[in-house]
Amino acid sequence: MNHTRTIVLRLDRKKGIVFACTVLFSLGLLLLAGYWVYSTGLANGKQAIAQHTSMTKELAELERALRSEQQRAVSAEKSAEIDRMATEEVRQTLLEYRNELAELQSNITFYRSLMAPDELERGLGLHAFGLSYNEETASYQYSGLVTQAGDQNKLLKGKASIRLMAESNGLIKGYELSTLPDFSGQLPTKLRFRFFQSIEGSFKLPDDLTPVSMVIELQSTGKAAQKINKTFNWQDLLGAR
Repeated sequence: MNHTRTIVLRLDRKKGIVFACTVLFSLGLLLLAGYWVYSTGLANGKQAIAQHTSMTKELAELERALRSEQQRAVSAEKSAEIDRMATEEVRQTLLEYRNELAELQSNITFYRSLMAPDELERGLGLHAFGLSYNEETASYQYSGLVTQAGDQNKLLKGKASIRLMAESNGLIKGYELSTLPDFSGQLPTKLRFRFFQSIEGSFKLPDDLTPVSMVIELQSTGKAAQKINKTFNWQDLLGAR
């Protein structure tokens, strides 16, 4: 004789309601998180596309200006040759044209290097650094251009600092520019860019310091963090006198 047993599972109604609410709440949080990630990625993508489009337009304008200046230079040279006007005015005009051409070509090369990063080392870099002296204010002006090659869609973050190596009482020490008299600028400079960022400022040199060199330190953060140190001779920066 077979006996059949029937097992009845009873689910507490209150516990069931709590469980269902918990599941719905968790699903809602997941949906909100997914929407936030999607919106953030979309905004960053649009920003990168807009910056790339702007740089492409600027490069095209520079190339058009270069062609125009080349035509003007050729016309001026031919006119000078035909008229045999070897005057100082003509020579000065030709010199100005050549300087403008050189500057345009330099700008075009720079923009192409950023838009074709395979030709450069990838990541953080210092494209240029310069120093000049203002006789009216007796101060020095510095300027530099920090770049990123290889992945312009990625926002680079980090900092830049500059030190003056100078001799005082027979000893060479390092001095942060921000500690020098009448310093103007922001050091260390916070880096936050996709393509490039300029750093600039000014300072005065104390009478008891004899400058030797300037040291620029760049440091990025993140998984692919980089650190770059470059030293520039003081006389080379200002030019031999």
